[in-house]
Amino acid sequence: MSETTRRIRASSGLARPIAVDGPARVIALCDGYLDLDLSRFPDVVRGVGDDLAIADGQDLNDMSISVNAFLLELPGRLVLVDAGDSNRRGDSLGHLPRALKAAGYEPEDITDLLLTHLHGDHAAGLVKGSETLFPKATLYVSAAEQAFWNNPARLDELQSVQLPFAQAAMQLYADRLVTIHPGEEVLPGVTVRALPGHTPGQVGFQMGDRNPLLISADVLHLPALQVRFPDWGFLFDADRPRSRAMRHEILAETARTGLRLAGAHIPFPGVIRVVQGPEGLGFRTAEDEV
Repeated sequence: MSETTRRIRASSGLARPIAVDGPARVIALCDGYLDLDLSRFPDVVRGVGDDLAIADGQDLNDMSISVNAFLLELPGRLVLVDAGDSNRRGDSLGHLPRALKAAGYEPEDITDLLLTHLHGDHAAGLVKGSETLFPKATLYVSAAEQAFWNNPARLDELQSVQLPFAQAAMQLYADRLVTIHPGEEVLPGVTVRALPGHTPGQVGFQMGDRNPLLISADVLHLPALQVRFPDWGFLFDADRPRSRAMRHEILAETARTGLRLAGAHIPFPGVIRVVQGPEGLGFRTAEDEV
């Protein structure tokens, strides 16, 4: 797509509030857009999902996907969930500092960094050169995610490409790195959810009671197709069968309970509802009010 991904997707803004009950005020932040070839989605059957993609504003011959982060305003704390891709791949990405400014903040204001996982499009934005971009923030990463990246000999070729970003994050924030586990309330009103598959230690963060929201990391990369066809995975899923099972599980839960999904690659501002579709068709998305 480029031309700086059609001027950052016709500039729909870089910061948008999301309605959540509970102690946190949530703001979606746009880091930019990643231009992708359909080969990154090896299970997609052309001619089956094309109309779904078009209806969602996605051209399968000229694809781009959102790269989102999420800001949580809590009493006395300012929390960032994921940090984007930096501008290492060009100027269609790396807009997180601008998005923060649009929300009224600077990197120095962030007190806590919650990482869903340590792939580059979530962790590269944590650092600037050999320095941390968020000098006052504590970094939270799941125990399983740390173990995965601390054992490079077990990584396949695709995951090895991501290793430098994971290592840089863990090394540069080593003196303020906190290990988290699924099920714990990591911050007031924010609970860690296990979402393994895309990486073994991928987690999400759930908040809200009456209108709950799950920041679901990379359970979905192409919701226009994957909500209807959950078996269609992503090339960089570390464990594709487990990732597929997790996608089925989360989509079924959201369709059953009304839980909203926020995601790094759901079209900005990155929030959808999932509802049960006609029998045999799995799921369809219903655009959320944000």
